[in-house]
Amino acid sequence: MVLYTLRELSGACTKKEVLAFIQDGDLYDITRHDLPPYESKDEPKYHTLLCWARKDAVEDGWMLDTGERDAWQLARPGRELLERAILRFRDGTLSVRECYLWTPKFKKQIDPTFVPSPEDRIRPEDLLLQYLEL
Repeated sequence: MVLYTLRELSGACTKKEVLAFIQDGDLYDITRHDLPPYESKDEPKYHTLLCWARKDAVEDGWMLDTGERDAWQLARPGRELLERAILRFRDGTLSVRECYLWTPKFKKQIDPTFVPSPEDRIRPEDLLLQYLEL
């Protein structure tokens, strides 16, 4: 999702721009699980998770480590990884149905053949709640 957002925004972005694109574009399936902050943080949990994704992507060489504070930029290997992943979702090797943090709208952007169904995976937190209600 972060790599996709950076591709769509193109160029160097700030954390605020990336998070706004994800939220405004309805890409992340934000639920009540995502809103409370982690302990010692003052932002919604999903913001922290996306920042951790950025850190991992920089460490893996998929995003540029520009040395500048708050500079989010896609590296060539990240763009290539994203394009290969999208192709694998579209040819059926990967399934957007497994991506429970993605909204149906985002799943459709990644795989235009996607139609929501009961086969779509649900969050472990929601699965646990269903189990407890039984």
